[in-house]
Amino acid sequence: MIAEAPMISIIMNCYNCDRFLEDAIDSVYAQTFTDWEIIFWDNASLDKSSQIAKKYDSKLKYFCAKKTTPLGEARNIALQKANGKYICFLDCDDLYLKNKLEKQFSLMEKSQYAMSYGSTIVIDEYDDKIRNERAKYNSGYILEKLLYRYDVNMLSVMIRRSILIDNDLSFLPHLQYCPDYNLFMEIASRYPIGVLPDYIVKYRVLSNSLSRKTLHLVSTENKYTLDHILERDKKISIQYPEAVKAAYSKLHYYNAINFISKDMLNEAKNEIKTVLTQRWEYIILYILLHLHLPKKYLLRLLKR
Repeated sequence: MIAEAPMISIIMNCYNCDRFLEDAIDSVYAQTFTDWEIIFWDNASLDKSSQIAKKYDSKLKYFCAKKTTPLGEARNIALQKANGKYICFLDCDDLYLKNKLEKQFSLMEKSQYAMSYGSTIVIDEYDDKIRNERAKYNSGYILEKLLYRYDVNMLSVMIRRSILIDNDLSFLPHLQYCPDYNLFMEIASRYPIGVLPDYIVKYRVLSNSLSRKTLHLVSTENKYTLDHILERDKKISIQYPEAVKAAYSKLHYYNAINFISKDMLNEAKNEIKTVLTQRWEYIILYILLHLHLPKKYLLRLLKR
């Protein structure tokens, strides 16, 4: 007999992630919704990740790459192994709250949303809460809102797999910082999105995270996504001119953050000055830059 496909496939891409891995996997096994599989893609780890993953039962499907590949490519390979109606993601240092899958599955089954996401609790390496990040928008066509202020945490996302297949959508391998932003904005530009105000995940911030090492790519990669979406659907610029302007102005903000990370504060001032009137946050950053604070404090205030 051929086993029925699970309702939800959870993609876990792993490269030397043994420190928090067991807690991450256990948070899936603790779910109130049980019809799931984990697609565990080991990107040629050299630590104890494989030993930890292989301790679990057949609901965790372990695959190992022969050599390490870029994250976007690794995620696409893992996606090809997925069998579920819905796709979720879990990085190896993050956690699901126990009713994450149940709440999202119920929302997706009762709607035609292509994707949904929820609120996030941000924690540190000691599991202490840093802050809450609440998903504030109402469900529906929210592209305009996401252009103004993007608030999708990949950890909290659930995607209808048929949407990826029908539109030939996947993670772009050449994007290193934000392949998830690219994919989710592509979906939001075409379909309604479900938004859960409930806190459903814990996202861990680490000092050596990939996102902190690739700040120099944020502006370039976000611009690539915006350019591609607006070229594909030229009506977006006509429908949401102010939102599009705000999205492009934020590229200067990202450039300023990159300059701050390199202790190039004068360059950061000049960059943020070009969009000073666009948002009150930019004015505050401009003022902070004149106070000569150490970069670690500035980055902490900027949640980086």
